[in-house]
Amino acid sequence: MGLHHNYSVNFNINPPPPASSSVSISFSSHFLSQVGLNLQVVASTASADLQNPTFDKKMAASEIVMAHFDTGASKTSISIELAKRLKLIPIGSYKSFTAAGPTISQSFAIDLLFPFANLMPFINLSIGSCNLTGQNFDVLLGRDVMSRWNIVWNGPTSTVFIND
Repeated sequence: MGLHHNYSVNFNINPPPPASSSVSISFSSHFLSQVGLNLQVVASTASADLQNPTFDKKMAASEIVMAHFDTGASKTSISIELAKRLKLIPIGSYKSFTAAGPTISQSFAIDLLFPFANLMPFINLSIGSCNLTGQNFDVLLGRDVMSRWNIVWNGPTSTVFIND
């Protein structure tokens, strides 16, 4: 049985900072070396689906989950289990190259928001899917998302700064 870390990151800043603010997160160096960098996100039904008159609005869903920064992933992906829980409708498939070799996976569109982090949301983001069973996160943040941010990971102080 694998080692699992359950944690939650919540920020309550009063008054709220300006929209152009950055985020600073600190963890112990041991924690970062063991589990990497994770961030709380809201994964939701894509806005485009909600605007489609044929879409059953009762199918709309959102869930707060942990996202893992994966610099080796070119495309952001969600767990197959999260896609099922959100009742997402596949928009196609794509070929991905994993450590286990090439694979064909379903792709979806979602809205991805960053509560407590004051980062711009990604609306109608095309994402992939993968098996993340046994992980402490449901989203892999790929370079498609990270390339829009300035990310500074200060290893000696175990501090991460993110701004868009």
